[in-house]
Amino acid sequence: PDARHAEAVAQTTVTRTTLPLSARRSAPLETMASTTLNVAVPRAVATRSRARRGGMPPVRLASRRGVRCAAGEEVPLGVQIETALMDAFPPSTVTRVRDSLRFTLADGTYKKTHVGLGDQVASSYVADLTAKPYWDPKGGSFPWMEFLEEHYLTIRDELRCALADPLLEQKGNAIWVAAARDDAEGYGPDWRTLVLQDRCEWEPSNVLLFPKTVDLVKRAAAPSVEVFFAKQAPQTGIKPHTDFTNFIMTAHLGLDVPPKPESWMKVGEETQYWENGKGMCADTSFIHSTYNESATMDRYVLIVRFWHPELTKHERNGVRFLFDAFEDLSPEGLRQAQDNARARTKADAEAAEKSDAAAESDAAAAAEPAAEAPDSRKPGGRKKNKRNKRKAASGSGDGLGLLAKGMK
Repeated sequence: PDARHAEAVAQTTVTRTTLPLSARRSAPLETMASTTLNVAVPRAVATRSRARRGGMPPVRLASRRGVRCAAGEEVPLGVQIETALMDAFPPSTVTRVRDSLRFTLADGTYKKTHVGLGDQVASSYVADLTAKPYWDPKGGSFPWMEFLEEHYLTIRDELRCALADPLLEQKGNAIWVAAARDDAEGYGPDWRTLVLQDRCEWEPSNVLLFPKTVDLVKRAAAPSVEVFFAKQAPQTGIKPHTDFTNFIMTAHLGLDVPPKPESWMKVGEETQYWENGKGMCADTSFIHSTYNESATMDRYVLIVRFWHPELTKHERNGVRFLFDAFEDLSPEGLRQAQDNARARTKADAEAAEKSDAAAESDAAAAAEPAAEAPDSRKPGGRKKNKRNKRKAASGSGDGLGLLAKGMK
């Protein structure tokens, strides 16, 4: 893997304009978002209509002029987006998302070589997130991955059943599509995806084909942004590249893979091998590559792209606001994005209240001492006569009542 990765790196050039972080934080928004915009949209906010490779390829916005305010002056589009973002959330809760938006509109790219870990390159960048190539799936941050590992046979069998269906492509949408045009050279023609979720929205046709898989991902409470199956043909690989986004990470669950060590993914300076039923969690803003060394066997995995665990709920919703905003940059579209964001914030608050109430109830129940049954041998205790035995056996009386108290 190291030799193959190094050879591919030598043939690959990643060129982006780099803006220092100091400039990103200090540059006035007006200088970064002029009256007309023609900027690269973050990979995380690319249009949904494109053929995709599971990542988020950059597109370019058509030049759009700002809108005129009451005084007759044009308001730059970048200012409109930022103002709508900040107005949709409680104060100071989406500051890092705002900074990320400014950074992107300035066409900046964050680049850093982490000694011993590898190179990180991100144009969609949120500051102060822990950066490392691989994270331990069992380290406590990803209980949902452990759940999916436990049920991987259900997912694998559902996939196998679908693969055996000759009408699968007619039943679903964009079944086993190749990489988007911008990514095709690096991914090759034999890397294919079957999307179940894209930018937090479930694909209505495809989820009906994989109800068990979708149910398991939901039951696992995976903080997913994208969910899709990925197929890699024998003797093919993906050249070294970055996903350009540090706040969305990538997890792979091996479903039907060649025996170790025939298929692998190298992220930064660390290589891991796919295994059936085993999960891998990676920060794919690090330069990474893959290869399937098998001569005969396709490699199938379930990929979940998910929020970085250090991103707050408000920040996740802030990024989702940008997803919605870039779908429709008109004033009406920005207002709708705000409404969506406020609705999600309200739903999160209600869910948190219910969770807190349940936790308090459980704590109170645990603190309540269990009632002791009267001892017939102590003074005042009731004798175990036949009448009492009949009452307990009949499902009524003190016997059931004490049992219920003890369970509580």
